[in-house]
Amino acid sequence: MNSYWSEYWQQGHVNSFADSTSRNYEGELAEQWLAFFNETNVQGGKVVDLATGNGALIDLAVNVGNFCEPEYIGVDYATLKIGDSLKQPKICFLQEQNIESLPFADDEVTAVVSQFGIEYSDLNLTLNEVSRILQPGGKFRVVVHRKESVIVAPNFQILKVIQTLQEKGSPIDALKRLVTALNESTKPSPEKETIRTELNEKVGKLVDEYKQALYDTNFPKLLKTVLNPNISFSQKETIFKEYDKELESHGVRLSDLINAARDASEVTLLKSKLVCNDFVDICASDVVDKKGLIGTTISAVKRK
Repeated sequence: MNSYWSEYWQQGHVNSFADSTSRNYEGELAEQWLAFFNETNVQGGKVVDLATGNGALIDLAVNVGNFCEPEYIGVDYATLKIGDSLKQPKICFLQEQNIESLPFADDEVTAVVSQFGIEYSDLNLTLNEVSRILQPGGKFRVVVHRKESVIVAPNFQILKVIQTLQEKGSPIDALKRLVTALNESTKPSPEKETIRTELNEKVGKLVDEYKQALYDTNFPKLLKTVLNPNISFSQKETIFKEYDKELESHGVRLSDLINAARDASEVTLLKSKLVCNDFVDICASDVVDKKGLIGTTISAVKRK
């Protein structure tokens, strides 16, 4: 895991869906989790949320479901930005903590959960740790990304656009040259028209092939902003630097996402790993809403 996720969570995102900084998980996902947290709402219980991010699952359990009996502990390798609503006596967060080596005693925990997180880790190590810390009869429930889901599949195209924008001779390079030329002189010139034509052709090609993905990189917004004559050249240079940094961060996060996502055969393999780690009652089911496949829920119980 890298610093890009720390930067992402520090921006205040509640969940790993980067299109929103305020929405918690909702719909079918939320309903399934609320039913689970109702089952684990036991006084004296200890629920550990692995790869918690900014605590979306814990927020759902405590502030939406009002399931406040257990102690909730969120664990994440990143540096987080926890909202005030989660600063409660029975909630704590272990930041910069590798989930492959957990700081809990054997048989200490009553439930382990994870929402689009555990699959980013080495599952052999993490599942061994989960088995170690769970009490006999303790519950395990995670939702993992699927490669063909409506969350992951579009990101293949977004990553392709990001990689194109980062190449030498990209539309960003042409845009930077045009902005520099316009700063030197606002008068029309063959040089400016040549660069403008090049830029239009490169952007047009991306629009034809990856229109929505291009918009998801915020490049059209960048284009409009830096061609605004009312913004100073120094401000435009700063905007370019910030965009380049965010584009790199976005690309790394999407690469992590795509690499972490599982296909059907890998879900079957994950279930086998649970058997090897002393779990029983292992179930896997797809989470589907009106948009399509969201991910796969995997649940199990530590053998008594």
